[in-house]
Order: sequence, then C-alpha cells, then structure tokens
Amino acid sequence: MKHSKTLIAAALGLLVASAMPAQADEEKVHNYVRDSEGTVVRDSNKDCVRSYDMTEERLEECGYEGMEVIVEKTPEMVEVTVVEKGTVLENVVVENIQFAFDSAELNAQSKAILDDAVTRLAPYKELIRNETTHITVTGHTDSTGPEAYNQKLSERRANAVADYMANSLGVDRMRMKVSGMGESSPVADNATREGRAKNRRTEIDVIQK
Repeated sequence: MKHSKTLIAAALGLLVASAMPAQADEEKVHNYVRDSEGTVVRDSNKDCVRSYDMTEERLEECGYEGMEVIVEKTPEMVEVTVVEKGTVLENVVVENIQFAFDSAELNAQSKAILDDAVTRLAPYKELIRNETTHITVTGHTDSTGPEAYNQKLSERRANAVADYMANSLGVDRMRMKVSGMGESSPVADNATREGRAKNRRTEIDVIQK
C-alpha cells in the first residue's frame, strides 16, 4: 500500500511538471519570471508568471493598459475681476497741452506732460494689445473763436495726442478711438482765464471692450 502511494505521488509530480514551462534557464527580474532571453514566462492560461514577492508594476505586454500619470498642480491664486462692457477702467485728464497758434503739433513741454499719462496707462498695455480694452482720446477747447473752427481744432489736437500716446505705449494706433468735442463740454467758466485753461484739455480713457 505504501509503495502504491509513492507511485501515485511520483505520477502526480510528473503531471504537474509537464504542465508548467521549463524554468531551468529562468530568473526573476522585477518580480516577473523571465527566461534567459528576458522574455516573460507565461503559464498554461497565457498569463504572465509572477514571483511570490508581488510587484506593483503592471506590464503592458501582460495585458495591462498603460497608466496615465496625472500631476496635480496647485492653481495659482489669481484675482479675477469681472468688468462690464463699456466700463471706464482709467480716466486721465490732461490739461495745459500747448500747441503753436492754429497748429496741432505738440511742443516739448506738452510731450513731457503726456509722458506722465503714458506712465499711468502702462499697466493696461497688454490688455490693449490683446484687444480686450481700447483707448478713447477726446479733445476739448475753450470758447474762444468760431464754434465750427474749435470743433475741427479739437479733433486735430486729439489725433496728435493719440499718435504720441500710441507710439510711446507701443500699441496699435487702431486701438484708439479719437474724437473732438470742440467747446461743447466745458468743465469751467470760459469767462475767466483759469476756466478757459481747464477747458482746453484732452481726456484719455481706457475702456473695457
């Protein structure tokens, strides 16, 4: 009886051995069993054979899909301000812009004054370039002289200011809307010298598109 059990055990051992692939030349690499050529050994079900010290590695050749690595980034803290269309973001009133008589040419003193306005508008430069905002330049005069003449003069002078501002800011002149109001919108009394000086002004606005 004992001899029969020994024969049965031997037979079962041969049967198991014949069902498994030969592993004489196998070695463990990354916890997957590979042969001497580095090929992953597969069992009778065509599954990759893995060692007892299981690994977290998932080989695509063993039927696993490639794992997508997602790097989570902490979003930067950005303050977003929602501004309605047509909102004035900045208003610059430039006074004492001097022109030669019957001329729209800026003198050195006027350019120096406008340079201060350019500094105030510099933070909006990229918004203007990205066409999310635009600049309006409006010229005004006092009431001295014919009204029709003052209207044309205010337009010419506003264009001169816009040309200078666009060049100094480095933005497209087409991003500026220029108009003249002549003597129609005074902010002071034209009966006084001080009042007329205030009325001879150029208003520059940065407006949300």
